[in-house]
Order: sequence, then structure tokens, then C-alpha cells
Amino acid sequence: MGAPGGSHVTGSRAHKRRREPGRAASATLLAISLLTISVLPILSPVPAATAATTLPTVAELSPVAAPPQPLAVSLTTITPTIAVPKAPITITGSVRNSSGVEITSPVASASIGQLSLTSRQAVSDWAASTGDLPLTEVASKSVGTTLAAGAVAVFTLTVPPTAISHRDSFAVLALRVEVVGTTSAGTQESGDVHTFLPTLATIKAFEPLSIAWLVPLTLDPDPALHGTPSPARTAAWTKAIGPGSRLDRLIQGTENANVTWAIDPAILGPSQIPPALDASATESTPTSGASQPPTPDSTATPDPLTGVTTALAARLKAAAPRHTLWSLPYADPDLAALLPLASGNQNLTALISHPSTLDVAVGPARSDIAWPVTGTLTPQAQARLRSAFASPGLTAAVTSASTLTSHNGPTSDASRKSSTGLALLAYDEPLSRTVAQTSSKANGPITIQRFLADSMALLGERPGTRNRSVLVAEPRSFAGDPSVLRSLFAAVAKAPWLVPASTGQLLGASEKMAPEVPGKSTTGSATSQPTSPTTKPATPDPLNPGTSPLNSGQLATIQDTLSTIGGIASILGDGQLFASTWTDAQVQELSARWRDHPKGLTGIDAATTSAIETVNNSVRVAPSSVNFFADRGQVQVTVVNDLAVPIHDVHLTLTPAQPRLRIEQQPGPLKIGPKSRANVKLEVTSIAAGLVNVETTLTTRKGTPLGETTNFPVRVQPPSTWLYWVLGGLAGIVLVLGTQRSLRRGSTRASRPDAQEPPLND
Repeated sequence: MGAPGGSHVTGSRAHKRRREPGRAASATLLAISLLTISVLPILSPVPAATAATTLPTVAELSPVAAPPQPLAVSLTTITPTIAVPKAPITITGSVRNSSGVEITSPVASASIGQLSLTSRQAVSDWAASTGDLPLTEVASKSVGTTLAAGAVAVFTLTVPPTAISHRDSFAVLALRVEVVGTTSAGTQESGDVHTFLPTLATIKAFEPLSIAWLVPLTLDPDPALHGTPSPARTAAWTKAIGPGSRLDRLIQGTENANVTWAIDPAILGPSQIPPALDASATESTPTSGASQPPTPDSTATPDPLTGVTTALAARLKAAAPRHTLWSLPYADPDLAALLPLASGNQNLTALISHPSTLDVAVGPARSDIAWPVTGTLTPQAQARLRSAFASPGLTAAVTSASTLTSHNGPTSDASRKSSTGLALLAYDEPLSRTVAQTSSKANGPITIQRFLADSMALLGERPGTRNRSVLVAEPRSFAGDPSVLRSLFAAVAKAPWLVPASTGQLLGASEKMAPEVPGKSTTGSATSQPTSPTTKPATPDPLNPGTSPLNSGQLATIQDTLSTIGGIASILGDGQLFASTWTDAQVQELSARWRDHPKGLTGIDAATTSAIETVNNSVRVAPSSVNFFADRGQVQVTVVNDLAVPIHDVHLTLTPAQPRLRIEQQPGPLKIGPKSRANVKLEVTSIAAGLVNVETTLTTRKGTPLGETTNFPVRVQPPSTWLYWVLGGLAGIVLVLGTQRSLRRGSTRASRPDAQEPPLND
């Protein structure tokens, strides 16, 4: 059975181009890489059990940017992508003169390796331009007479079939495309690109790999997506899921391929009834629990996002029959960050048990598979996952193959089963990372050739083993170019060593496996050479996102904010809209998408705080001062509502700072119309004279404070005791004088008897 071997290639002339600057750069790069690896254990300790066998991840290595070349070479097409007997290879590309001076007699050439690349590490080294291989020039062509500074010229090279050996059943050959020219000063300038040429013989002598694809459809880390309906929010959603968006282009590139879509239901718009996170889940329980959002009002104004979200749902539904659909938990929570926290576990349970909208809006989607963005699935983590996924039940988990096996043996299969009996789908990091580079259309041909070469090197690890599988899983931030993705899938379809499979088929194989024995590698030997690439792509590494901003303190803050949102919503006439809008914004903070964008959480918190303060500052007690000259009476307080909506269940509490004044009874719940005020009368009793500051507080029914506590002065002057004696004395005097006056009237002539008889006549 054939395997990649030393395939000697014939051509017009053999040579080993040795450019000293290139060798120096390679040596410098290697030295820096070794230095980085040597200090890595100090920066990121490795457990003792795996320190001897685990290579550093890409994210742990600092990439070194190569200096720009005087002649920038890019490739347009390599046709066909796989060399077969009797078929020429056509290479088209372009060169830009970045040297700043005119180049004369530029010549493009193609050279292929004399030896096959027999390992994935060798493929990685050549792609990173760190490999130093013997090459044979197989094609060359003039690119014109001169190339002015900044000018671009195109070229086409044809590699004859006789220049490529097909002695082995399959082989991966290094391919370099170079352009060389001369300046007016007589110095030579050049530029090149490294790529690959997979080759196949007429006779197949290998067992193909089953390959499955997993692509997440999730929201961008944009805080402007969350908040009160507004033109700015609608514009942010259109940018995130509308025409020309990252999601739109990703769907274009994968909609006709046999790809599993893992969909966050949040891409279909904010939930009208967001998951109710339990306030008791935090380590520091808030003083009041979060209110449940009210039931949506069917008469409410339609959300302006309906148009763009409905269009996306219709598009996904039309493509659904061609795909396997997974439903991620709502908002795609950061499982790896939340699982170790007690509060995180309970929040996850609420999110995962929240009904998915995909089944109705798009099509049947399974929700029983966990996919953490990073981390190792220890037995403890698996136990927590099972607990969090108790509602749908946990069938399997997706993880990186690099976290399950050592790097000292052949790459393991995608179908696995943990020692605890959990079915696992282990994705291949190098292949997944290569596909993640398809966002660059300019590098499309190189990316495709790299994928084919690496997959062929993977085949070469165990070419005669049957039923091998590989899973390619993309990061949440995946932004593949549609044309590059379509070209990649077309090239893979023509690669006979790669047979299409679904994630369901891989999962079925996992479920039939026996649990693995802890600490025992399923493949390879302890003496094998490392096969996992250690080259350093541009940072940040999409498969190893940054540290999560979520911690117990952040979760406690979220719960406090949710409690305040519930209290504020309980007094508003449009409370359902307020509650659903800002509760959903807080739920979104639990998403994995913020790992490399922690400032997004700050943006959401600032918008939420602003919305709460707007209500607080709009419901207030009007300032006033009162003079109270009575023992008992009424005091009037005015409560103002500056909001454009009515409020209700507002509680006013007055607290005198001194016992000179007593509030006999606090007022009942207030109901105030929009842009209105209410005059509240309270029965008070004066105890002693003096100036009393009365503190006023406004709260909701559950005690959520509204606005700021205010004070108004009351000048108390109750009547003194002497005044009562004076008033009593005056009353007595008035009584005596009245009696005397009555007596005097009774003694007048009209009242005497002799005055009633007429005089006698003599």
C-alpha cells in the first residue's frame, strides 16, 4: 500500500535557491519561537500529568510578523487543485511592486519540492515559510519588460504533467511561486508565496476519511444590538444579520453544502419573554428578587426589527432541508466560564431550559448537544453540563481533539466517548483554523491548497485504517468569504480521500463506542513525532478566544440589575416593553461572544443604567416648604411624572427627621398620568415647635427606589398653653359682658309694670 514518500521530481532544471536574508529571517523566527516556548510554563502553567506531552497552543505563542516583500505575490487560481497523471497544472496570480523603485525584467516561476511532506508538522512549517526544502523549478514566464513602482502585473504559469511524479499513491508537494526582478542599481528584488500541490496516482491505495462540518450562526459582539427600539438599534441589526452582513455571507457560502448549522436563537431577534434568571443564584443575593417580565401585550407596537428578522428566518427555513440544525442555548452562553461558578450553573439551567424559537421559525433543531467555546471537558465539567442540560437532556458535547489526546501520536478520530460515557465530537484544530482563514478572498487559493495538503497529511498518518473521521468546527466569529467557501467545498468534493459525512453520523459512531479509559491514549505511541502544527497564525487565535469577563462578581451585578429592571417595569404603563428589552440585554451579557470584546459588556451596562436613571429622574417629589401652625391637620406633597407614559403603584414614604412632627398615616399607592402630577395630602400632628426636615422617598411595590431621596422643611408652631388660658379668659369676659348687657336691657321702662298701664284721668 502506497504512502507519501520520497518522490523525486523531474523538470527543466533542479536547484536549491539559497537566499541568505531568508535563512536569517527563518533562524530569527525559530529562535524567538523557542524562547517563547521556554518561558511559556511560567506564564501559563501546564498540569504535571500533561506537561511532558502537551505542546503549547497557538494562542500561547506570540506571532512574529514577516517583513513585507519588495514584490508582493498573490495567487488567483490553481487548476486543478489536485495533480493527477497526465493533467497540467495552471497557476494564475499577480505581483505588486512594493519596492518603491522600478523593476526591470520581472520573471515569475513555480518550483515544487523534491520530497513529499510526510507529516502535518512539515505542512505547517512550509506554510509558515520556516521550512527549508530542496525545490525544482517547473515553470517560468516573463511578467513584462518593466514593473513601475506600485504597479500590478498578472501572470499565468503552466506546470507540464511530466514535471510531477506520481510514483506514490498520494503525496503532498511543497509549491513556491516566486517573482524576481532587477532594479536600475543592479540589485535583485523578489517576492514569493508558499503553497502546496497534493498529488494522486492512478491506483487508490488508502482508506478515505469521513469529513463533517460544523458552522455556528451567532450574533456579533455589538452592544448596539441590545436596548430600546431606535433607528440606531435597527441599523445595528441590519448590519449584523441583513444583506452583506457576516451572517449573510456565511449563509451564502454554506447554504448548499452538507454543513451542520449551530444556531443561536437570538439571531432571530430579542426574546419577548427572556429567560428568567433566578436572583437566588448569586453568591451575594440582592435585597429584592427580580420580577418576572409581564406577558407580552398583543396590542403593543410591532418591533421595527420584525422585517429583518423575519427575512432571516425565512431564508434559514428555506435552506433547512439541506442541513442538520442544532439549537444553541438562547444567547449562546459561555459554558466554559459559567460552569465552574455556582451562580453560573443556575443561570445556565435557566437559559438552556428556555424554549427555543427555531423549531417553529426555521425547522426541527436538536438542543441536546453542548458546545463550549474552549476548555477541557473534565469529569467534573461533564457532570455540571449534564445538570445544566437537565431539561433537554445532554446527548453529546463538542470539544477540541487537542484537549483529549496528547500531541505525540496520530490524530484521533472525531467520534469519541469520554470515560464518564458522554458521547463526544472532537474537532480537528489545524483544519478548522485553516478554514477560519477563508475570510480573506485574496488568500483563497492558498487556503484551499493548505486545507487539501493538511487533510492529505492527516490521511498519511494511518492510510490503511477504515472508518476514520474528522470534524471541522468553526469559531463563533467565523467570517468566511462566500466565493472562497464555495471553492473550498468544491475542491473537497473532488478529493477522493475525503468522503462527506454528517454530524449525526459521527454522533452515531460515538454512541456505539465504549467509554475511554482515563489517561490512556487511543491512538499513537509515546515515541511518535509531534503531528499537531505549532505554527503561529495571526492573533487572536479564533479557536482559542480570550479570557471570559464573566465571574461571580459580574453575575451578582447582573442579578442586582435584573432586580432593579423588574421593579422599574412594575410601575410603568409600558412595563412589558421595558422589562423585556433590558432583561434581554442582561441575558446577552452571559454570551460567549464577549470573550475578545469585554468592552461590549460595559456598553450594555451603560445603556441599561441610562434607561433606569431616565425613569428615576422623571418620577420625583416637587420641592416645597411648609408652615404648619396647628396641632393637627394636613400637609400637601406634590409628586411629578415627567414620563410620556402613565405610572402606577408608586409608593411615597415621608419620614420626619425629628419627633416634633408625626405622620399619622402614609399615603397609598399613587397613579399618575403621563406628563402629570399628583397632590398628596397627609394627616400630621405637631408635637413641638421647630423646623423639621421631612425625608421623602419613592419606591415601587417591591421596594425598588425611584429617583433620589429628597427633603422639604416644615416649620412647626403648635399653639402654646398660655394661649389657651388667654383664650379661655377672653371667652369668660365675653360671657360676663353679654350677661350684664342682657340685664340692663331688662330694666328699661318698657319692661317695668307701671309702664304698661295708661295714666288715670281725674
